[in-house]
Amino acid sequence: MKISPPLIAVDWGSTHFRAKLFVDGQIIASVSSPDGIRHREGRDCDAILALHCGAWKHTHPDARVLMSGMIGAREGWVEAPYVTAPCGLAELAAAIVAVPSATFSEVFIVPGVRCEDPDTNTTDVMRGEETQIAGLLDSLPGGGAVICLPGTHSKWVMCQEGAIHRFRTWLTGEAYERLTRESLISGDGTPADPESEAFARGLDESDLSGGLLHHLFLGRTHLLAGRLDASEVRSYVSGLLIGHELREALTFAPDLPIHLIGDSPAATAMRSALGLLGVPHVQIHEDVHLSGLIAIAANLKA
Repeated sequence: MKISPPLIAVDWGSTHFRAKLFVDGQIIASVSSPDGIRHREGRDCDAILALHCGAWKHTHPDARVLMSGMIGAREGWVEAPYVTAPCGLAELAAAIVAVPSATFSEVFIVPGVRCEDPDTNTTDVMRGEETQIAGLLDSLPGGGAVICLPGTHSKWVMCQEGAIHRFRTWLTGEAYERLTRESLISGDGTPADPESEAFARGLDESDLSGGLLHHLFLGRTHLLAGRLDASEVRSYVSGLLIGHELREALTFAPDLPIHLIGDSPAATAMRSALGLLGVPHVQIHEDVHLSGLIAIAANLKA
């Protein structure tokens, strides 16, 4: 796909900064850095952007900078207000925030998306994931699909007719990190193995009565009873947490094809869980963030 002018596509999250220079359908340069929003240490966002991408401005003076992620949060460069679902590419592009830049004259930040649930009077939000989804909207089945984005805050997103319709977030990754650090269910520090029997056991037992808090304590009692070794506890807890997420997510978004995004450890664990439960899915390995920014940029007014 060709796009004019050249695009500097930036994925700027809490803990990372990643950018790609996309010219005439090809990535011709890229950079990755731990300079996430939480790691600014008082530095100016414009200065960080110039540090990593300023040279691209000299070689491609007409390049457009399009950014997504926590850079658009309240603690980022400038807050890009949430767009309310349902929304598609046109709505995301229309709500983009333009920000003055000393190096690039002007840069653009993609908004996040919020989802209101009138039945429960609750709100869910995403910031950054909407860009990954934007890269898939045109290729999803006409009848709709569910996009699963596993991670620290795992998202399950229902998409229909080229738009994000509704979504729900599970705190799975963050819960795992905190629960397996200096707690009764931290084991001996051996990383979770999604191919292990302990992971499969946790996944199965997530369907027992008693609820998540009771199930988590079983990680301790299984250890005391000799059913688990200390090296298996984290795998068991991982299986439990992913099992609870997955079972609830399948209720939230039933009977639609599932597209699992990425190759991260979280995606690998979710793929294992889906396989163990016999849930059909397709795993997407391509760079959907770049595809999303390209799609959104194509909807921007010149």
